[in-house]
Amino acid sequence: MLLDAKPPTPPSKIRRYLPLPVLLLLMLVVLTVAGFLTYQFWNWREERAVSRFLTTLEQGNFQEAYKLWQPAPSYAYGDFLHDWGEQGDYGKIRKFEILDSEARGKSVVVTVRINDVEPPLELIVNPATMGLAYAPPGF
Repeated sequence: MLLDAKPPTPPSKIRRYLPLPVLLLLMLVVLTVAGFLTYQFWNWREERAVSRFLTTLEQGNFQEAYKLWQPAPSYAYGDFLHDWGEQGDYGKIRKFEILDSEARGKSVVVTVRINDVEPPLELIVNPATMGLAYAPPGF
């Protein structure tokens, strides 16, 4: 009976070179980094849509920016130029910085600072269409 017992199986190749505590610590570090990167880039598409819109305005291509905005029929091109044109609230856009993004319901709110104007502007991005809109106060 005792002579029929199987010899113990040797540890796997990974365990042969890394002790179990080191392997667990390495897995914890990888999962932490993966979680952090996921958090940082969760709203990347929406941030990119805002960046593309503001870059288009920066280049002075207002027709294309109006298309990227994807306005409601009641928001005419003249209204858009009044808000975003060179005579608008921010003047000619020279620089912008995306500060934050946060999912709220089925939308994503992207906070952006334009031409160092305070307070920063909050824009809503519809993830399905990538259309933009102003965020109402307290949204």
